[in-house]
Amino acid sequence: MIRNKTIKKKYLLQLINGVTKDTKKKVIIKDEKDLILYSYLVAGTVGLMMSNILEVKEKIALKYALDLGIALQLTNITRDILEDANMNRVYIPTTWYKFKASDIRIQKKKNQIKLKISTVKLLNISEKYYKSAIKGLAFLTLRNRFAILIALMIYRQIGIKIIKNKFSNLHKREKVTFFEKILCMLICIKMFLFDSSLHKKNYNHNKSLHKFLKNLPIFE
Repeated sequence: MIRNKTIKKKYLLQLINGVTKDTKKKVIIKDEKDLILYSYLVAGTVGLMMSNILEVKEKIALKYALDLGIALQLTNITRDILEDANMNRVYIPTTWYKFKASDIRIQKKKNQIKLKISTVKLLNISEKYYKSAIKGLAFLTLRNRFAILIALMIYRQIGIKIIKNKFSNLHKREKVTFFEKILCMLICIKMFLFDSSLHKKNYNHNKSLHKFLKNLPIFE
């Protein structure tokens, strides 16, 4: 695919760079910049490569694809807080709270409160990127637009369920059931048919979402 220029080599190399961070014995995220940068490397790059595969033509569409990747990864981090701690990985920025993996596993009352606050923060940031990604769906063909919308809505539902189920991510890995997926699909059909904004190209991307990625060679 690289030889045929279907995807760009630099995105794959950035993805490998991001995944390599997970191979360390101990994973620590310093601050929000580190969090967004990591999310870009392991998931934003996938959004960019998918755009290449789906033959998205307009350059600005890549910014929205990148945002979707970051949003999905932030949902992953929120959902897998406990599972990651069991592997000595902590993706909550230390500028928020200085958690050890054992703090997350044991979850004393004081730590539970901090973990709940961190969960809300992670989901609030992810929501900004989801909203941006939705604005970029119009750059896709109708078929791909609908498919990506369904994927987005189902994954977004994980975060909604975590809050609805009183921070379920602190004691299990939250999932979206088959029935809930069907419900999401019905919502997407309604949106697709009656929300005209989904089908209008938005050229005003929120630059602040990429403020931590300025030094990366992304769109050249």
